[in-house]
Amino acid sequence: MLSIIVFHVLMLVLGLGIASRAIPPQRVENMLGYLHNTIGITTPSREQVRMVALIWIASVVVIVDGCIFLLLFIAKLSNSA
Repeated sequence: MLSIIVFHVLMLVLGLGIASRAIPPQRVENMLGYLHNTIGITTPSREQVRMVALIWIASVVVIVDGCIFLLLFIAKLSNSA
């Protein structure tokens, strides 16, 4: 449970750092460029870097929460039988 809370706090701090420009835009652009090149998709323009980074962070949080929910749901179903 603690790891889930720590994950959410870290993602929130990272998102706030990007949104408030506390993290330098060049560093965010480099990280997104590396991620997008690894996956093989087009890198965003400089004007879109912050928004795309925030979308990536939100997507990761939703995916992780969905996986945890499904794991708990399946575990609950297997215990009730």
